[in-house]
Amino acid sequence: KGIFGALFPAFMLYLLFYVDHNISSMLTQSHKFKLEKPPAYHWDLFVLGLTIIPCGIMGLPPGSGLIPQAPLHTRALSTREVHTVHGIKTEVVTHVEEQRWSALFQASLMFVALALAVVLSLIPVGALLGVFFYLGVTAMYGNE
Repeated sequence: KGIFGALFPAFMLYLLFYVDHNISSMLTQSHKFKLEKPPAYHWDLFVLGLTIIPCGIMGLPPGSGLIPQAPLHTRALSTREVHTVHGIKTEVVTHVEEQRWSALFQASLMFVALALAVVLSLIPVGALLGVFFYLGVTAMYGNE
């Protein structure tokens, strides 16, 4: 009985990850960034699928691997020039630094945060909500 009850939430989670991953990848890989697809471009979705299996078995919430592919992350790694044509300023991406170090660093920080869960629980909830609100508002500028 429990397996059939889990089919609908599992299918919804599958759709969420698949659609979210593909939309984020398409926004990140747009032609304005002038990126080249590496040989293992689609392996990240495969690895994300493999990590969901042990999370389901152990009862852990599944993770999402979209942080390194977020469009804001790609924009932060890009070198841009401002061109003015007929009084209209446009940003043109000249180069994007393609690397994986920031993704590894972000994953390492999440591991450290899990190890320090007791210390993080001492932070007031209002302070955390304020930080998340500030991050959300400031991320809206330039978000496409």
